[in-house]
Amino acid sequence: MDIEQLRELIQVFEESSLWEIEIEESGRRVCLKKGQPVSTTVTSLHAPHQSDASTPTSTHSYEPIQHTSAGEDNGLVTINSPMVGVFYAAPAPEEPPFVKPGDTVTENQTVCIVEAMKLMNEVTAKCSGTVEKVLVENGEPVEYGQPLFAVRVA
Repeated sequence: MDIEQLRELIQVFEESSLWEIEIEESGRRVCLKKGQPVSTTVTSLHAPHQSDASTPTSTHSYEPIQHTSAGEDNGLVTINSPMVGVFYAAPAPEEPPFVKPGDTVTENQTVCIVEAMKLMNEVTAKCSGTVEKVLVENGEPVEYGQPLFAVRVA
């Protein structure tokens, strides 16, 4: 696909009611998505190799928890999903979760994996604290910015 075809594809996509489309041609993949902070995201990649999955990236974000009931305490932050993908609490189905409620986490400790486009992306803690709640189920699809964990900062 040349640049002119790509521009035409983007224009047609923006005018359509589709919210996501993925096209693979000659070993290159083009993925267009709407509903992200940028209205359309374009990614062109070579098909992932097995070695790509063994090199996860580390990313994270934190926000204060908003009170939804009188019983919640101040001092909680959330660890949010850095991307759209699938949440995995453990490194493999047979293994225990990276963290569970009551566990203490340290800075840069892996807390989960978010799979996106067949790549496993480690999400790490940016600060130390205690995991209060896991806010999503294992294998559940997650959205960009969706809270995954509630952590009480140490």
